[in-house]
Amino acid sequence: YHMLESPTYEQLRDENAHLREQNRRKDERIAYLERMLYSSKSDRLRRSLPDDQPGLFDEQFREALDEKAGRIEKAAEQIEREAASRRESSGASGKKPSRPEKYSYHGLEERTTVVMPEGVDPESCDVIGKDVTRVLHREPARLWVEVIERPVLRDKADRLSPSPRIHQAPSPRAVIGGNHAGADLLSQIVVDKYRYHLPEYRQAKQYADLGLRLPTSTINGWVHAVASRLDPLYEALRKDIRVTSDYLQVDEVPWRIADVSGRSRKGYAWQFMDARPRGHGLYFLYVCGSRAGEIPRAELRDFRGAIQTDGYGVYDYFELQEGVTLLGCMAHVRRKFTDAQASHPQLAARAVRWIGLLYELEANLRERGATPEETAAERRDKAIPIMDAMESWMEAVHTQCTPSDPMGKAIDYAYKLWPRLRRYALDGRYGIDNNAVERGQRPSVLGRKNYLFSKSDSGAVDNAVFYSLIETCDMVGVNPLEWMRHVLENLSDDTPPEQIKMMLPFYYKESRG
Repeated sequence: YHMLESPTYEQLRDENAHLREQNRRKDERIAYLERMLYSSKSDRLRRSLPDDQPGLFDEQFREALDEKAGRIEKAAEQIEREAASRRESSGASGKKPSRPEKYSYHGLEERTTVVMPEGVDPESCDVIGKDVTRVLHREPARLWVEVIERPVLRDKADRLSPSPRIHQAPSPRAVIGGNHAGADLLSQIVVDKYRYHLPEYRQAKQYADLGLRLPTSTINGWVHAVASRLDPLYEALRKDIRVTSDYLQVDEVPWRIADVSGRSRKGYAWQFMDARPRGHGLYFLYVCGSRAGEIPRAELRDFRGAIQTDGYGVYDYFELQEGVTLLGCMAHVRRKFTDAQASHPQLAARAVRWIGLLYELEANLRERGATPEETAAERRDKAIPIMDAMESWMEAVHTQCTPSDPMGKAIDYAYKLWPRLRRYALDGRYGIDNNAVERGQRPSVLGRKNYLFSKSDSGAVDNAVFYSLIETCDMVGVNPLEWMRHVLENLSDDTPPEQIKMMLPFYYKESRG
């Protein structure tokens, strides 16, 4: 017979917290599933309401809505007052200039030329002052050929020996097969294409002007060879982001594939971005151009943390995953209500104003430099009441528009995702939308407009490698040209995984202080 030990206070407290968290997650999932079931059409939003007293309920509902609206007026007033003060301090436009007020050449070489007045003997005069003028110049790009000679040496003592001792320096390591292009040239070709969106045929014209005639097919072959060389870094980047991050933003971007003569098809690349304040980067994943849900499910099968997406249905799978918090994108909701102003200007304008208050609050917090803890507290205090009022408002006004109307579609879209949208208040690190991951798509979209399409799925995979690594350089603040040259000069077939990881842009920057 053994006496059972009584649980300690700490154990009971931890168990209670765990049960509360489980109940909260179950409540969120039930709310989401109810919305998916009852709000596929706008006229089903109030399916469970009493039918015997519709007039009385409507009156009570409007009274409750008015009470909620009254409670948020104070929060709205505080947000708008702080926003007005922020605009005054930052200028009449209320926006910080996106361009520098004056050009800066910090770090550039300076060459000084002293110009003396003509007809004056400098030895007969004293210098009592000077005027300085700075003129910016550019030297054109210059190609050159490194000729590497490796003499074959024989010991003089073995001149007559049948087996003389022969000495020769090892052959230089080739970045890609053939050893015709150095790391600096290959890096420039890749960066010009994937950062500055210059197609290979335009680059061929530039190099012809510099005295080098290269077939476009040769440049294309070099690009694919560099992609193969960088593939271990791409795989290391994928693993590093999945393992180290607890907050991802996910989206898809269309890429055209012309693998059939005379026409092209639409393929999709998935984008996964480490959305933490000091994120390790982002990566694109292309799998035969598929947009099916199996791809993010397989990629994030072991992920634990927050995932922020738009309303695409394949992401609903993560709503029911243990250890995953699914966040929504308010920008997509605002866009739909903005479009609905053409058919229901007054109703849609009210929704846009409420959402605008949420974004004003975010701008105020950024300007104030609020910590994640302060941000979460402000959202709970001011944003959640606004969202609760808007939720009640959607339930009240949905009958004023048809399900096929833009306003009806906007309400239906927002209402189903509302529990997911509210969760950004759980953590001050979370964003109100996933605009950051969409901004990461711009380079691939610009490139698509310049070189139109990939000729095969393998070419699209190579594009995913380059866009992932170059956009990660931009995200963490590393010069992509310098980084890529460093990698190509030091990466070899037998580089150990630990060293490959330290070559990733985030760790590369950390190692250089």
